[in-house]
Amino acid sequence: MREFLKTGLVLMIITTIAGLGLALVYSLVKEPIEKAELAAKIDAIRFVLTDSVTGNLLVPETEIPEDGKALAKYEWTPMPSEEGIMYSSTTWKGKVQSPAYIFETKDGKKVYVLTGQAVGYGGNVVSVAAFLTTPQGLKLNAIKVMEYSQETPGLGANIARDDIQKRFYPIASEGLEKGLKVNKDAGIIVPSNELQRARDTEGVVQTSDVMTGATITPRAVVNSINTMYEFLKKAGVK
Repeated sequence: MREFLKTGLVLMIITTIAGLGLALVYSLVKEPIEKAELAAKIDAIRFVLTDSVTGNLLVPETEIPEDGKALAKYEWTPMPSEEGIMYSSTTWKGKVQSPAYIFETKDGKKVYVLTGQAVGYGGNVVSVAAFLTTPQGLKLNAIKVMEYSQETPGLGANIARDDIQKRFYPIASEGLEKGLKVNKDAGIIVPSNELQRARDTEGVVQTSDVMTGATITPRAVVNSINTMYEFLKKAGVK
């Protein structure tokens, strides 16, 4: 019995020390990780607020937030949030994270910046997107894929490439209204000189030529975009 007590005491001491060590490490890395995540988010917001055609900022330079406090001024939560999720789509199996943000262009148009996610091959693929109000309806200006770490290297993980992400934007309201789909799901091959037309008029994103053998990851990206667009419509944005 004495040996059992001795062994139990030793194990308790070891686990206590280990727990304290983990707590100390967490306290040391928590703030740097949060700062890095915020910096990445602000960089993504700047990217999607840059006109995908002209390369100029849609909003004044002074409106680009530099820190969390400045970013909080643009927060928009038209729906209640639960565990960081503001909206879930049963149609597209995607989610919109909370909060969203509203910015205003130099000529007074609204720009809605959202973070959406949908399940890819190995986990959630998370993207930040900017939707611009136009006389014709909402237009997807740009997206930035933020999380894809569980996607297959050499296949789905290629979604990290800028040239591949550019296949998903810009998209006019007509294409968004039809519901986006990758060309493999649409059963067509889009000629290289018709990529924009296919996105704008048919909602078809050509990816099979640049992501050969990978369909699940780009499908997750279009599903997250569809979810974000559905959310905006349900929130009364036109």
